[in-house]
Amino acid sequence: MAQPLGTEASVKQRNPLARGVLFVLGLISLGLIPFSYLPGIPTFDLIILAAFFFSMSSEKMHNWMLNHRYFGKIIKGYREQGLTMRMKWTAAISIVLSLTLSAVFLIDNQILRIVLALVGVYAVWFVFSRPTAVREPVA
Repeated sequence: MAQPLGTEASVKQRNPLARGVLFVLGLISLGLIPFSYLPGIPTFDLIILAAFFFSMSSEKMHNWMLNHRYFGKIIKGYREQGLTMRMKWTAAISIVLSLTLSAVFLIDNQILRIVLALVGVYAVWFVFSRPTAVREPVA
C-alpha cells in the first residue's frame, strides 16, 4: 500500500557535510532538468535523482518535489507503479547508445572501455530489475 506523498520515511544523513553535498547534488540535478528537453538528455532520470538526493538531505525540498504539479506525478508514478516496458526499452537503448558512442569516439584507453561496458551492463540490468508498470486498458 502506497503512502501519501510526503509521508515516506526518509533516511537523512546525520553528517552536515554529507547533507550539504547531497543537497548541492540535488540542486544540480534540478538545475539540469530544463536541458532535458534537448535530445538525449532524460527528464525522468534527473527528476528521480533530484528527489533521491533531497530525500537524504532536505525534507523541505523533498516535500516540494513530491507535491510539485509536474515532478510529483512522475515520482508518484515511479514509486507506485514502476516503469513501463516502453520506458525500460527507451532507457536501455539510450544507455547503450550513449556509452557506445562515448567508448568509440571519446575514449582511447581499452581498460576504460571495458569499465564503460560493465557500467552499461549493470545500468541495463538495473533498469530491467525495477518493477514493471501495468497500464490499465483505455475503455
